[in-house]
Amino acid sequence: MTRRRLLGVAAGTAALATGCGLSRDGALGDGTGRITVWTWPDNDRTFLQTIPFFERRFPDIKVRVQGFSGNFNSKLLGALVSGTGPDVAMVEITNVSNFQNKPGFVDLAEKPFGAKAVAGKYADFSWKYVTGGDSGRVFALPKNTGPGGMFYRRDLFQAADLPTEPADVQESMRDWPAFVAAGRKVAVRGERWLVDDPGQLVAVLRNQAGLSYFDESGTPQLDDDIVVGALEFAIELQKSGLMAPDMSSQERGAAINEGKIATFFSGNWFGGLIKAQYAPDSAGRWGVALAPATDGVSAFNYGGDFIGVLRASTNQLAAWEFVKWVTQDPASLSAMYARDLYPAWKPAWDSAWINKPDPFYANQNVNTVFSEVSATMKPPVTNPNDAIANTALSSAVNDVVHGVRSIRSALRRAQAEVEDKVA
Repeated sequence: MTRRRLLGVAAGTAALATGCGLSRDGALGDGTGRITVWTWPDNDRTFLQTIPFFERRFPDIKVRVQGFSGNFNSKLLGALVSGTGPDVAMVEITNVSNFQNKPGFVDLAEKPFGAKAVAGKYADFSWKYVTGGDSGRVFALPKNTGPGGMFYRRDLFQAADLPTEPADVQESMRDWPAFVAAGRKVAVRGERWLVDDPGQLVAVLRNQAGLSYFDESGTPQLDDDIVVGALEFAIELQKSGLMAPDMSSQERGAAINEGKIATFFSGNWFGGLIKAQYAPDSAGRWGVALAPATDGVSAFNYGGDFIGVLRASTNQLAAWEFVKWVTQDPASLSAMYARDLYPAWKPAWDSAWINKPDPFYANQNVNTVFSEVSATMKPPVTNPNDAIANTALSSAVNDVVHGVRSIRSALRRAQAEVEDKVA
């Protein structure tokens, strides 16, 4: 949108107010001025690296970023209820269903925003999160996703006489039984383990099976047979010495750094943690392959975030320019990818900056894995109570791992807890 077009739209603000569903305090503005962005720690540092590029592109817009620790979601919900807050806000994937139908966000499907025109250019499964069901409302744009894969230690695989190249690893560990059979060669009871975390493994298996926390009718699915089977599998690995024991965050970091865990199932962003925090001196010892498949499905998503414009904003056009730029512009996306944040914007997947050898992964182009996952992920069923279900299931897994309850007892308890809270 040109500056002239922005000014023309601003001149018609009064006529558009009804169609855009603006709050009484909100206004389109003229596409210039200052805007404030709310997010959480670490993501604010990412923005501080990318904002200079935006302000060079849009010299009449100045951006202030605020990162809030603690319960960011409660702070944002409070702002929406009171009709206050920033011009732009981030929403994390676990809590996106809490905000999807809240009236405090601008409907980006309405004029002059027209977000639906670019719907097909975002990862299909990520777009599902931002739409309000049959209403057609779009409350935000997908920013980053968490296409998942199997991060593995090449050096440990080589020492166990297992394949080390991603295609060969993928073939030798094509499904979970093959993964366990091969992985027994890597593990050393009490010293080195095949896989990291039972909760993470359960999440992957649920995701691959297409099981959301709730079904389309809003019924929780925490005690579904798929969850039972996933948790049984995790406990089987634990009993056989293939699953790493419960660790503090410091112990886990040390185990990763010392090469005591052979594989990790996580989203693309996990690579950034390995490089910067867990094992910065382990370059060249890592690879990424598709995860072992569940009924032929390897793809899973683990993470992601979204960004929208608040109705309370008095400068919505400038805020919209920022939201578009953050999620679509190569300067923004490539800077975020340098921190291992994967773009939801599909045109970026073919870019040179995302398809190049990475020395940390022994010069593997890991995007060959993550782009395939992103293209094949199925949209989830979202529910405003997803965060409640996530907490309940995490508690159930923890109870089982520590022998507090049996698998079915823990899952029945989690199911009943969520049903009571939803009711």
